[in-house]
Amino acid sequence: MRHKLTLPTTPELFPKQFRALLPALLATRGNIDAGRIEQLRARRSVLSQSGTFVGHRRYERGDDLRHLDWSAYARTGEFFTKQLQEDDRRAITVVVDLSPSMLAGTPPRRLGALRLAAVLGGLALARVDGVSIVAPGASSANARFTGTAQLPQLLEHLKQLPTAFVPPSSAVALALQAESVGRVHWVSDFAPVQEFSRPLLMLRRRGAKVAGWIATVPEDEAAPAGGYLRVVDPETRAELSVPVDRDLHDELRRQLVLLERQQRRMFAEAGSPLWRWDPGDFEHPRLADYLPIVAACTR
Repeated sequence: MRHKLTLPTTPELFPKQFRALLPALLATRGNIDAGRIEQLRARRSVLSQSGTFVGHRRYERGDDLRHLDWSAYARTGEFFTKQLQEDDRRAITVVVDLSPSMLAGTPPRRLGALRLAAVLGGLALARVDGVSIVAPGASSANARFTGTAQLPQLLEHLKQLPTAFVPPSSAVALALQAESVGRVHWVSDFAPVQEFSRPLLMLRRRGAKVAGWIATVPEDEAAPAGGYLRVVDPETRAELSVPVDRDLHDELRRQLVLLERQQRRMFAEAGSPLWRWDPGDFEHPRLADYLPIVAACTR
């Protein structure tokens, strides 16, 4: 029997256990490969660690402490941050897939994807000049954060992201609208593959170094052997519960293998790595489960 689609809810995205492990995770050693910036707009005065000095402005809470001018403080007793004209900044762009397909899995893939985005963004805040979160379909589809003081704002922004069906080409358009694009970390399920191939190549042509990320769910490894499968019609958004027999199980298993092979081929042709990350126990996150993210970023 068919009925209108109701989207599943996700558990708490960033519980106390996850927030507690973040400081230790961000303090691990290693430099992030942020890639050299490819400038996409006219140069402008920004806060960065390298560039031509163009002036000061008063320190505001949340500013990156690395940009404080201690000489000015010694003279005036007040805090000022340096403003430098951008020369060679390092930045990371995290593209987050908000499509309904990310709600598949038990627990939903979206949960692992947003925690993955939080770790990638946190590492950027701690080690490079900042992070841009590109989330097509959100009201703030391109948000910029700088400095570890903005980690709480980053987590809150990710928590507020909606579910939205937007084609992958929109993600590329948003990323290219930013002031600059360095290393792009694209978090998605990359399905169907044919919709991602051209956008991925577009980013590469603009000079962006791209890495794909898939937060895995148990269903990626094994097709259901029984019970019912929930199927959603993409046009009518109606859903249907289908009983899983032996033939359907075998076909689902074949499709899983085929999808993974197509995804790896697509990224290989684009000259980009594709990482599959197992989030582990969502209710009891461990530092060891998240260290592979750091290792992949520093290669």
